Amino acid sequence: MRGRKILTITALILTFGTAELFADTAGDVKEGNLLYNNKKYDEAIKVYDRALDRKPDNVMLRFNKGDALYKKGSYSAAVESYNKAIAQGSAWILAGSDYNIGNSNYRIGSERASSDINKAKESYEAALQFYKRAIDLNPNDRDAKFNYEFVDQKLMSLKEQEEKEKKKDKDQKQDKQQDQKQQQDQKQQDQDKQQQDQKKGQQKQQPDQNKEEEKKSQQDQQQEEQNKQEEQKKQEEQKKQEEQKKKEEQNKQQDQKKQEEQKRQKEKEGQALQAYEQGEGEQREMTEEEAKMLLEGYRGEEATAQSIRMRRKQVPQSPEPDKDW
Repeated sequence: MRGRKILTITALILTFGTAELFADTAGDVKEGNLLYNNKKYDEAIKVYDRALDRKPDNVMLRFNKGDALYKKGSYSAAVESYNKAIAQGSAWILAGSDYNIGNSNYRIGSERASSDINKAKESYEAALQFYKRAIDLNPNDRDAKFNYEFVDQKLMSLKEQEEKEKKKDKDQKQDKQQDQKQQQDQKQQDQDKQQQDQKKGQQKQQPDQNKEEEKKSQQDQQQEEQNKQEEQKKQEEQKKQEEQKKKEEQNKQQDQKKQEEQKRQKEKEGQALQAYEQGEGEQREMTEEEAKMLLEGYRGEEATAQSIRMRRKQVPQSPEPDKDW
């Protein structure tokens, strides 16, 4: 790619006749240009910066600093310096700045081409825009036209490379998918074969398995029958216990009833004896009811009847005629 010569203060003074404008920085510009021509770009940049501290609106210093940065390889910083020169509004600096910005963007794109094609394409497209601007400002600029065509070819080559890489990625993806499909098919075939082998083995083992299953079924039936018998036995035993318990409860109730009956009988006998003995001190014959009560008491308990007769004999009253009970 063709380069562009650095602009010098002498040329500007001779061209525009503005020595007063650059008089206070002429020495710095001359010193910086000398260092630039001797390829001491870092030192030249320091001199230009020192002069810019005093004259920040000096477009010549901005432009020359951009050239030094470009030669140093700091292309993004060079673009920034050229843009600041353009921002000063001097028409005579526009074409040269646009041209050098185009060169800087091309260099940036070349550095990105190996790692990020999209970023490289953006830089090449930006370079073409600035070359076009330089050509519009100076249609006779053969360097700008040459560089435009050169970068345009680079951009086309980059796009072709991108398409090839996309196609390559697509082919690799398809190959990978095909390999995966083949692996899956092979895996399925292996599984089918394994299932067939297992089925054959099962068919071979089927008679033995049937015997085992029949034996197991018989054992299960026997066990089930045994469990059923045990459960039936358990239920019968439980039923017997319940019946025994019920019988005991009935016997208990009968005993209680009998005891209550005996108790009531004794109470009646006592009441009859008491009524007979007391009689309010009068001699009288035993009523029929009292006789029945005594007779029942005699039949129930001989001792109680004997006690009653003994007590009657001891009563100090006139003797009564004997009665046949």
